[in-house]
Amino acid sequence: MAFNQERFNLLLCVDGSDESYRALRYAVRIGKGNDADITLLYVRPIDKSMGGGGLELNLTRENMLEWGIDLPGMEHLERAREQLIETGYMDEEWKSETIHREVIGDPLGDNMVVYTSPSGAQITLKLMVSPSVARGILDECELNPYNITIIAMQEEGESRARGGINWNVTRTVVTEHHGAVLLSRGIEESHGHLICVTADEKSIAAAQKDAVMASRCNCPVHLLSVAELESDIASAELAIKLASNAIEKAGVSIEEAVVAVGDPVTEIIERGKPFSVIVMADSDVKGLRRFFRTSVAYDVLKKAYNSVMIIR
Repeated sequence: MAFNQERFNLLLCVDGSDESYRALRYAVRIGKGNDADITLLYVRPIDKSMGGGGLELNLTRENMLEWGIDLPGMEHLERAREQLIETGYMDEEWKSETIHREVIGDPLGDNMVVYTSPSGAQITLKLMVSPSVARGILDECELNPYNITIIAMQEEGESRARGGINWNVTRTVVTEHHGAVLLSRGIEESHGHLICVTADEKSIAAAQKDAVMASRCNCPVHLLSVAELESDIASAELAIKLASNAIEKAGVSIEEAVVAVGDPVTEIIERGKPFSVIVMADSDVKGLRRFFRTSVAYDVLKKAYNSVMIIR
C-alpha cells in the first residue's frame, strides 16, 4: 500500500480498550475532510502455535478477514470500523482490498483491509505481527509517513488483551519515535489544546505544528509558558510572543496566552486539567533521546491526568 505524503496520515493503535475507541472519535475529528487517511493498527506477538497450513490456511484467512472473526485482534479492528460507520465517517459503499504479507515464524502473518471512499479517502485496518507491541508500532511508524500516532492508555483495572498497550509500551514508543505522538488518557473532544512553550526554536516549531493540527478539529488553542523563578519571566514572555507570531502566521487564532511562575511539571499538569490535550516539544536536548526520560515533557506525559501530545 503506497502512502500519499501530501495527505494527512493518522495512525491509531487499537487494543480493544474503551480508551482506544474514545481516541478513535478524536482521530475522526482530526482526520475529517477529504485530505486525511486513517490507519487502525493492532499488533499481536508472533505465535508459532497457530495451526493450519496450505490451502486450508489460505481459505481460513480469507474468511477471517471478510467477516472479522477468529483472527486475534481482528475483532477489535472490526469494532472500530463499525464505530466509523455509526458516526457516518465511512459507509458500506467504500471499496475494500485485502492485503497479506508473509512473516517468518508466524503462519498468519500481517494482514490489512484497505477501504477507499469514492473521493479517495482511505481507512486501513492493519493486523501486524511483531516480537512486541512497542516494536510493531515503531516499525509501522518507520515504514509510513504518519503526521500523528495516537496511543490509548488503558484505565486502571481494565483487562488487557494480548496486544494491550500499557505504560511500558507507551514509554518506549514516545522515547524512540521521531514523530508526533498523542497519549490518549480520558480524552474529550472539544476542550482545546494547551500548548506549552519555551523560547527554544524547537518548542516554537512544535507549537505551530500542533496549532495547525488543532485547527483541523476546531479545537481552541491556548498557550502556556512557565518561568521557574521571577527572574525567568522575561524568557517566558518571549516564548509566548514567538509562539504567538508563529501560530498566527500559520493562520490559526489563539484563545489565551498565560505566563506562570513555579515548577514547570506541576504548573503544566494542574493548568492542563481542563483541556483535551496538553502539548509539548520532546526535549531541550537535541540528538540524545535518552535524556527525554529526564525532561519536563516526560514527567508531564507520565503524571498528567489527561491526554498529552509530544511533538517533534
